[in-house]
Amino acid sequence: MDKWKKVLWKLLFPGTFWVFLLFNLSLVLLLYVFLGKDINPVVAYASYFISAYMLVTVCARMPGLIKRTKAKLHGNPYTNRLLTDRPLRIRISLYGGLLLNAAFAVFKVVVGVLYQSAWLFAMAGYNMVLSIMRFLLVRQDMSDRRGEASEAEKHLQGLHRYRLSGWLMLILNIAISVIVVMVVFGNQAITYPGFMIYAIAAYSFYCLTKAIIYLVRYWRRQNPIFSAVKRIDMAKAMVSIFTMQVAMLTQFGEGNVFARRMANGATGLAVCLLINAMAILMLVGVKKDYKEFGMENYVGTK
Repeated sequence: MDKWKKVLWKLLFPGTFWVFLLFNLSLVLLLYVFLGKDINPVVAYASYFISAYMLVTVCARMPGLIKRTKAKLHGNPYTNRLLTDRPLRIRISLYGGLLLNAAFAVFKVVVGVLYQSAWLFAMAGYNMVLSIMRFLLVRQDMSDRRGEASEAEKHLQGLHRYRLSGWLMLILNIAISVIVVMVVFGNQAITYPGFMIYAIAAYSFYCLTKAIIYLVRYWRRQNPIFSAVKRIDMAKAMVSIFTMQVAMLTQFGEGNVFARRMANGATGLAVCLLINAMAILMLVGVKKDYKEFGMENYVGTK
């Protein structure tokens, strides 16, 4: 029994030399299989087998690698703070998202003017609304951190920004609806070069998973600014899933245009309805928060 355990251990954890050799061999074989013509089935199956074996060895090493990496990261004061300070991570996401959305909005407008593209103007409008939402939240967060107001006043101002984000979410949904209509009825395609589409797909699902986790975590509005940020991230993640589906169907579903339109239309409608429902829940929920904190006079007045 111990002998078989040793054999299994050696298979799961081969030496560095063998890992390096097999990894490069599997990479070369996969490129040959995917890019070549008249591929020998033996070579194809060999490439799949070696690649699967390398994937198993990587998965086997992953827990130990994660543990060692975490230990190193927690040993550094800067990375340790980044890992343990959740508000800091949210602020980095908020401020970085503002810069990216603003840059994309300006870029899309400039290119849209140059090429007279309605599609680019629609994408610019989407990024512009996101930029406005994030800018208002950044401004409120910076005001809160200066400490000029009491905690009650900070919370009240945060609720105001949260409610405004709900209204802006409805405007954002209009921009998203325009994008969906252009894709479904205008036959607008989204393409990515080469294998980038797989990276985009993986990143889109990662963003959606992360957005769902944080949305649940910040569903209650103890910090209205952070709750609004996570709802914006959720809306953005759903739009990313939609655009990823459009790109996938554009690249791999060229045979049936009607089926592609129906699939994109169904997903686009679901995204718009979910974002609209999320915006309404924000507006309804903030009224309850006003009343819970004895601020009935602020409902619908500021």
